[in-house]
Amino acid sequence: MPCLKAGQIGDNLRVSLTSVVDIMITYQSKNSWQRPLLIALIGSAVVGTGVWWFAGHSGPDATTPVSTTASEPMAAATGSMATPATPALAVSTDPTVLSDGRPSDLAPGVWSALEKAMTNKPQLKPEVDKVLSYMRYQRSFEQWQSLEDARDAQQRHQLAQSLLNQMPDRLAKGEFSLSEALMMTTVLLSDLEPDEKKREQQIDEWGKKMALTAPQPMDDAQVQADQQRVEDMRILPVLLAESPNPDPAKVQQALEERSRISR
Repeated sequence: MPCLKAGQIGDNLRVSLTSVVDIMITYQSKNSWQRPLLIALIGSAVVGTGVWWFAGHSGPDATTPVSTTASEPMAAATGSMATPATPALAVSTDPTVLSDGRPSDLAPGVWSALEKAMTNKPQLKPEVDKVLSYMRYQRSFEQWQSLEDARDAQQRHQLAQSLLNQMPDRLAKGEFSLSEALMMTTVLLSDLEPDEKKREQQIDEWGKKMALTAPQPMDDAQVQADQQRVEDMRILPVLLAESPNPDPAKVQQALEERSRISR
C-alpha cells in the first residue's frame, strides 16, 4: 500500500464521511432502542481506515507524541436537551444513586437484571460500570447530534469537545475500533473547527495521539478482528436497550463474555 502524504488523512476521511452522515440520518428516524447500534454502524462504514492511516504514518514520526493533550471532559449537555431516552438508559449527565442503589438514569428492570447477574459474582461489578459509562457516552453523542440546528452553538461545541476529549481513553478501553475513533474524531472536529486547513491538521494530530493508545492494525485481517471484538463488546449494551426488563440469564451470559474480552 502506498504511503499517504501529510494532510491526505483529511481528504480520505471526508470520502467516508458522507456514508456516516447517511447512517446518522437514518437512525435518527428509527426507534430509540436501536440507537446503540449507531456507533457500531459508523465503524462498519469505515473498516480499513486504520490500515491506510497507519500506512501513511509509518515513518520516523509515526510515534512522535502530539503536543495537543486532552483536557478533563468539559461539562456535558444540560437536562433540557430534547433527546429521546432509551428504555434502558435515560439522558442524564450526572446520575444520582437512589435509595435502592440504582442509578437514576437506569430503568428499574435493567438494574434488577444487572444486580441478579452480579449475584455471587462481585468481580463483574467493574464491567457493569464500563457498560453504563459506554451507554452514557453513546447517549451524549446522540445529544450532540440533536443539537445540529440549535441556536446555542456554544452548548453544542462544549458537548463535542467533551466527546472528543474522552475518545483516546475510550479507544484504549476497547469501546471503539481505531477506524471508528478516527471517523468520530473527524465528525466532531468538523463541528468544532470551521477552517479546513486547521481541521486537517487537528485530525492528523488526534490520529497520532490515538495511535499511541491503541494497537496499530497493519492489515485488513487485523482491522476486521479488532472491529469484531468491539462489536462483541456491544452485545450487552444492545441487550439492555432492547427491553426495560431484559432476561437476567442472558444479561449474565453477555456480561461474563464481555468481561472475558474486555481490556
